[in-house]
Amino acid sequence: METLQQSPFSNDQYTVGWICALPIELAVAKGTLDEEHGAPQTPTAEADQNAYLLGRVGNFKVVVACLPNDQISSVSAAVVAGDIVSTFPKIRIGLLVGIGAGIPDEDNDSRLGDVVFSSDKESGGVVVYDFGKRLADGSFQRISILNRPPRSLSSALVQLEAAHMTRETHISHYIDTMLQKHPIMRKAGYRRPAQDTDRLFDAHYQHSAGRTCKGCDPSEEVSREPRQDKYPLWTIATGDSVIKHAPTREELKQTHNAICLEMEASGLMNNFPCLIIGGISDCADSHKNDRWHAYAAAAAAGCAKEVLQYVLPKEVDLASAAKDVLGQGTNFETVR
Repeated sequence: METLQQSPFSNDQYTVGWICALPIELAVAKGTLDEEHGAPQTPTAEADQNAYLLGRVGNFKVVVACLPNDQISSVSAAVVAGDIVSTFPKIRIGLLVGIGAGIPDEDNDSRLGDVVFSSDKESGGVVVYDFGKRLADGSFQRISILNRPPRSLSSALVQLEAAHMTRETHISHYIDTMLQKHPIMRKAGYRRPAQDTDRLFDAHYQHSAGRTCKGCDPSEEVSREPRQDKYPLWTIATGDSVIKHAPTREELKQTHNAICLEMEASGLMNNFPCLIIGGISDCADSHKNDRWHAYAAAAAAGCAKEVLQYVLPKEVDLASAAKDVLGQGTNFETVR
C-alpha cells in the first residue's frame, strides 16, 4: 500500500475543490496535476470519509476527492463537497469534472470526446431532468432552479472561449503530457480512440448484441460530416437516473435544450460554488459502451486545467469561502 507523505502546505492554503465520481476520473485528475503534495497536514475529522489527493494546477492549490464506489448520485456528491469544505476551510471555488452522456443535435453537433461546460444564459448551465411534474397535456414542467457558476469561473470561461477562437485548445497537449508521465495509461484507453468508433444510430434502432457495435446494422447509422473537435458551452441536464434509451434522450433534448446528461451536479450547484465540466463518453442510448470513457475523462480533466489558467487568483481570494456558502441555499427552489 502506498504511503503518502504529508503535504508541505497547511489545509487552509488550498482554495480549489475538484470532485470526480469514478476511478478513471480520479486517475486523470492525478495525471493533470502539475505537482502532488501528499496527505493533508491536519487530519480529517472522523465524520469526513473522503480520501484526498492534494496538488497544484497552475496558480492554485487543489484538493481532489472522488465519490465512493457504487454511490454515484447527487446526494453523494453533496456529502463529499460538505466534507471537503469542513477539512479545507479556505476552498472558494469548485469543479465537478468527469464524463457524461451526449445528446446529439443537428444545430450543436456534439461528438464523443467533446467537452461541455455548465454555462447557459437562460438556465445557468445545469437543469434537473427528473425533478418536476408531468402536466395534463403530457408536457414536463421543471420545478427546480440551480445556481450559476461563480463569477471567477464564468469570467474564465469567457477568456477561454475567446482564446479558442484564435488558437487550438490545449487539451491534447495536457493529455499527451499526462501519458508521458504515466505511460501505463496509454494501454488503459486514455488515448483518443479511432474516430470511426464514434457512431450514432437512429434513435429508434436498438443495439444488436455484444460489447461493441460491430454487429449493428450500418444502414441504421446516422450520416454525419467529419468535423474538427469542438468544446461547446451548453446546458447539462442532471438527475439520478442512467439514461440508455434514445427516445428518452430525445425528449430531454426537447424539454431542456440540453446537450449532456450526468448524475451529480444537482447536489452541488446550490450549495457549492462550482463549474461542471463533462467529457462526452456515449450517446445515452442502447449502444452505450465504455470505449470512449477513459479518453472523455482525460479530455474533461485537460479542459479543467485549461480553465484554471484563466481564473484570476485575486478574484478567488476575494470570494467567500465555500463553507460559508454551504447550507445558505436549498437543494431545489420551487417555481410556482
